[in-house]
Amino acid sequence: MVDRQYRKLFAAGIINGMGDRFCQIALLALIYRLTGSGFSVGILLGLRVIPFLVLSPAAGVLITRISRRMLMMTTDLFRGLAALAFLSVHSPEDIWIIYGVSTLLACGEALYAPARKSSIPLLVHPSELLKVNSLEQVMSGLVLVVGAAAGGIISALFGPQAAFILNAASFFAAGLIVRNIAFPPVMKEKISREDHSNRSRSRMLDCIRASVPLQVVVAFELLVPMLNGIDNVLISVYAVQEFRLGDAGIGLFYAALGAGLVASYAIGHLFSGSLLKGGLVCLLLEGILLMGLSGIYHAWAAVAIYFLISLAGGVGAICLDTLLMRETPLYLQGPLLGMLTAWSQGIIGLSMFGAGVAIEMMEPRMLGLVGGAGFVVISIVISMYYARIRSRKAAGV
Repeated sequence: MVDRQYRKLFAAGIINGMGDRFCQIALLALIYRLTGSGFSVGILLGLRVIPFLVLSPAAGVLITRISRRMLMMTTDLFRGLAALAFLSVHSPEDIWIIYGVSTLLACGEALYAPARKSSIPLLVHPSELLKVNSLEQVMSGLVLVVGAAAGGIISALFGPQAAFILNAASFFAAGLIVRNIAFPPVMKEKISREDHSNRSRSRMLDCIRASVPLQVVVAFELLVPMLNGIDNVLISVYAVQEFRLGDAGIGLFYAALGAGLVASYAIGHLFSGSLLKGGLVCLLLEGILLMGLSGIYHAWAAVAIYFLISLAGGVGAICLDTLLMRETPLYLQGPLLGMLTAWSQGIIGLSMFGAGVAIEMMEPRMLGLVGGAGFVVISIVISMYYARIRSRKAAGV
């Protein structure tokens, strides 16, 4: 049975995740209707990346100075109030409100995400980490499938204002749930004492150097986002241009991704005794499937492959997130997650921009083949590094 306090964290994540998805779908439709410009949509997506570069490392420091509960409650309240400002958008002249408020919401998320993720090891027993990280993938899948579908329906039936109100309400509701989470006081005291030293960065580097599995996880988090942007760009291009499915195809492919994440819950436990190998095998499989997708010409086969890609990615995330939480001391998890979040979100943003440029110069399927091959190469390189370090340690070098 999962700890009651984590169940509250899970519920809060579902609620504000759904609300955020409602808002995102409504915003994308609204901004395109007001401007008729794909470039404006690109600006909106790009602005969401910048706060992660600046604020996620700061979140890692804040986690060591104030309670996670207070940080999450404050950011939920801030985002709820900010989301209401979208109600004042009525014409193209109000587009600056969309850009400004979207940036503020991304600032809140950049602080919230590391605080939430680093809360998990505090709220659950170490033996439950694999199960809980599996539930995290279920949450992401449900938000992706249900949130996107419901957001589109609500926006279409009642207008984007209804989605904006629901988004604000979701943040307020999630904040109230977080307020009732009881963090272990002993753990909080330990973290506070440890981090009053000004040497947390050097300790974090020492921790990474001392743990080969942690080095693998960090390498994964630093390298894979360089290719994730290609996937994000291609899913829309494949649906509309290659398979001629229109907007419905985009929704169908995203639904397949969400379903794969939900299904990963049933498989993640199979790798409980080999988390590192499981993560690397899943990354390899994800790359092979992406390469295969570039040669598929039947829409339903593409849906099935997207499901399998997401399933492999979800299981890999379960393995590597669990490994990171087991290998990193509690007082270092906030700073490390803040650093990794800043890097991954920033690189994904640059990768999306690069993929947008590349797709103007090469065929989408060729770009997909290159991206899938990149996943395979990263998996092989990291596996070789791990094998080499293990053999050197076994030889006593």
